[in-house]
Amino acid sequence: MNDLNNISLPLRSQIQLPKTKQLQSSAVFLLHGFGSNMYDLFALRDYFPSDWVCISLEATLPTGFGGWAWAELDYNNILKLPKPEQIYEHRNKIVESINISIQKLQLDISQIYLVGFSQGASMSLFCGLTRPEIFQGIASLSGYIDVNQFSEEINKDKISSLNIFIGNGTKDNVVPISLGRITKNNLHTIGIDPVYNEYPAEHTISNDCLQDMIKWINGLSSIK
Repeated sequence: MNDLNNISLPLRSQIQLPKTKQLQSSAVFLLHGFGSNMYDLFALRDYFPSDWVCISLEATLPTGFGGWAWAELDYNNILKLPKPEQIYEHRNKIVESINISIQKLQLDISQIYLVGFSQGASMSLFCGLTRPEIFQGIASLSGYIDVNQFSEEINKDKISSLNIFIGNGTKDNVVPISLGRITKNNLHTIGIDPVYNEYPAEHTISNDCLQDMIKWINGLSSIK
């Protein structure tokens, strides 16, 4: 089966389907970082099994120079979102895009993964914690989240079985390693024990981080 980009989704996307047509494929959805676009993480598609569906989604807030954002930032305080409603609006569009993809592409509903980098990592965690029933696994790469900002939306019973992978760089000057550690501790407070790794890297997806994430996902996908 060839690449297909004409499925009507709420968000612009790049989609790669398995070369051989099949039913009930596993699927990974990719969320780019602030100022990037759907082509960025789509480059990771070759690291996933060839019988998987890979879909890279694009945010809707323009940042200039062909880039997009999931939410506007306050550059004086990156922990504060000037318009938090943008996160909720994008969460709904991401979830709707996933649900449409599941239906149209006949995906395996027990094998849906969401991987995000930087602001996309924050979006991935937010989607997973507020809509845990959709996902087998969430991977947050160079991101962070403050669960206290939306604790009323978290159902601790539903998130108890949510699998989360976190990878952050100790040399990251965009999302300091302290925020990754805070994210891990915050998840512990709500009953989640994520797979948490630190890497001697800057604000990027290091090869070690990528390989650890793929190994983690492959481990989860073997459990059906």
